[in-house]
Amino acid sequence: MNNKSYIVFPIKRIAASVYDLFLLLGVWFAVGSFAVWINGGIIQTKWVGPLLVILSTWIFYGYFWMNGGKTLGMAVWNFEIYSTDGGEITLKKVTIRFFSNIFTIFLAGLPLALIYFSKDNLSLSDYLSKTSYKKI
Repeated sequence: MNNKSYIVFPIKRIAASVYDLFLLLGVWFAVGSFAVWINGGIIQTKWVGPLLVILSTWIFYGYFWMNGGKTLGMAVWNFEIYSTDGGEITLKKVTIRFFSNIFTIFLAGLPLALIYFSKDNLSLSDYLSKTSYKKI
């Protein structure tokens, strides 16, 4: 394990995610309200809403992970992400991490169990995106 690494167990990750969910609700309401206002009060295609939710969530996490390495929920729980290969947290790493976290949600958090079995205590999204956590 890298000397900067910090083990963030699933309960702490979930708690930070719940905290961020409340912030995301505000973002989703703002984006949805703007979209309805732009369209004159009517959204005729059903895929626009889910697309706006996914896109605004990706932008939310991408912005915070690339600028400071943490969201507000992560800051409250005193951890942030960093790149394990020594580089910056790039848009590619953010995208991989974001979609692997969505995959984790669809599997009811099962890939988080990898933390307990891996040598470096990393989850699936940590491995795939080449990122890890450090204590702040």
